[in-house]
Amino acid sequence: MMPDYDSFWDELLTYVEAHSVIPVVGPELVVVEHQGRIEPYYRLLARELATRLKLDNPGEAATLDQVVGAYLAKPGSRRQSVYRELGDIAGKLSVEIPEPLLQLASIRDLNLYVSFSTDNLLAQAINAARFSGRAETRELSFNPSEAGDLPDGARDVPLVYSLFGRISVLPKYVVAEEDELEWVTALQIPEKRPERLFDELGRNHLLFLGCRFPDWLARFILRTAKNSKLSAERGFSEYLVDADAKSDSPLVAFLTSFSRETQVLALDPLDFVAELAQRWQQRQGGDAAAKAPEPGPMPETMPPGSLFISYASEDRPAALRLAAELQAAGLPVWLDRQQLDWGSDYTARIRLAIQQCALFVPVLSRTAELRTGFFRKEWSWASERNLDFTGSSLAFLCPLVIDDTPVVTSNEIPPSFKTVHIEQAPAGNLQAHQADAIVKAFNAMRARLQGMP
Repeated sequence: MMPDYDSFWDELLTYVEAHSVIPVVGPELVVVEHQGRIEPYYRLLARELATRLKLDNPGEAATLDQVVGAYLAKPGSRRQSVYRELGDIAGKLSVEIPEPLLQLASIRDLNLYVSFSTDNLLAQAINAARFSGRAETRELSFNPSEAGDLPDGARDVPLVYSLFGRISVLPKYVVAEEDELEWVTALQIPEKRPERLFDELGRNHLLFLGCRFPDWLARFILRTAKNSKLSAERGFSEYLVDADAKSDSPLVAFLTSFSRETQVLALDPLDFVAELAQRWQQRQGGDAAAKAPEPGPMPETMPPGSLFISYASEDRPAALRLAAELQAAGLPVWLDRQQLDWGSDYTARIRLAIQQCALFVPVLSRTAELRTGFFRKEWSWASERNLDFTGSSLAFLCPLVIDDTPVVTSNEIPPSFKTVHIEQAPAGNLQAHQADAIVKAFNAMRARLQGMP
């Protein structure tokens, strides 16, 4: 069970901020409002499906498994009818995005989600919370007949991987307990197993939210996700959040004995997610960090002629906000989202990007002023290139200050930055006239670089 409450939250949030936590989301987190009542989404689907399949009074609390079982017990039933009807229902049923999913999506240090739900509401929540509703989140799913895995290489957009498939009119997702057994069994077959996904699960902390499965399935799923023997120490924890977890239950007793790295938290998953989002926001400086727009996809290597944003890692939220606002103004923005020094190749790639960019935007702050880091190399290379424009009317450097840093009197800010006009953009927020000025400077530089008069 959970140790000291505040110590636990400090531990978990530290891992979240280190991008070392993968949420594993279950159906209990998907609670929706429909026709004035709040209920689990899959109970609503079960009731609608029972009506479509003309079942007699399955009960208000009937599960999908129970509805499907009752239908298949009828003479003349056809299993494909279940998928066709359920896929059609889900496509036409209008529900609001569940608040718990929006709260989870607002935590921008989470970028890979694994789901045991078969809907796409989590992806919708991420798009709403981070991209103003634009469909930027990548969605992948597993089914036993089609091998699917994470893309190779770095990810620059959030990704939701649905382990139980995704609802459609085709039989490519879980609708009943028998399907759960087939899906989990298929995950053990090497040629079907998504290896890159399970490599990620094996080297991160796992946060299970709303995953209330039968005892046997919970053990099987935990062993599969952990990617190793339950008693083997891998240096990462699994956090199981379940309001009904009892210290004397067979599952908890089993995990206590054989999976010491697993913490079972007897907390309501909905309340837990709300507190997690609130505590994360407080550590990021309040609600503004969670509500800021996030830029769209960017290639790993900067296209020549882009606008380059340079920032210290601690200023990432402000840098992303700037990037999103400048993208909205129509500019081809690029920044290094990973900020990982991969050696000489990485150094050469970033230096070449600064040589080829049309505008260099350093993010200045007290944090950047007081620390060292790779961004200082970027500043140095940009200052060198700025010499190419000495005496011209072109602006290559466009520094933006995101707090009350005394730029003019600071000995830690490059002199070249002080010779050009510096704008204030508190927390990365640009005013309309500032964005217009940057667009004008960018267009002028881009025209000169392309040889236009």
